[in-house]
Amino acid sequence: KTEIPVTISPANPFTDVKGHWAEEMINSLYFDGVVTGSTQKDGTMIYRPDDSMTRQEFVVALMRYLGTNLDDYDSTKLPFADSGKIAKWASDAMKAAYAMGYLTGSSSDGKLYAKPADTISRQEAMTILSRTKDFADADLNVLSAFSDSGKIADWARTALAQMTQQKIISGSKGKLNPTGKVTRAQVAKMLYQLQQQ
Repeated sequence: KTEIPVTISPANPFTDVKGHWAEEMINSLYFDGVVTGSTQKDGTMIYRPDDSMTRQEFVVALMRYLGTNLDDYDSTKLPFADSGKIAKWASDAMKAAYAMGYLTGSSSDGKLYAKPADTISRQEAMTILSRTKDFADADLNVLSAFSDSGKIADWARTALAQMTQQKIISGSKGKLNPTGKVTRAQVAKMLYQLQQQ
């Protein structure tokens, strides 16, 4: 008979998510290898759930969530004018996300930018996530339920409608806050909800 070694991990790997509204989702994704935290000097780990997330951090988490083999995209050439600003630890994930059509960048003055260190907005995160799923056509009317639906960028409307219809996002106090920053806890929630689909 084969013996399988089992590592018993603490139920709560992060010292700063105990009692947080996203605690269960963050921990579940951590044990699935999707999200990571930072190790403190004393050896404990923190997740920083209420910190915002950069575009490259988001893409790294997304590629882990999708289980993408980043080696397959090693030779991908990125078309972004600011590719040199992508951190070394995020470079392979950014290449994969671009090659897979999830990360398209934004154009300005005829050039394409990845803006890797910029904070990702809620509508950017949701648009990238929606590209990873084969969702049915969206009914844009669902967005009218939110008092700030007028703030949603044209390029994000379909994605936000799909994510609302699939109950991956529900807004807060009747608002979607599309241009707001997305926190590390909110990203964990989106990935967790997608996983339950």
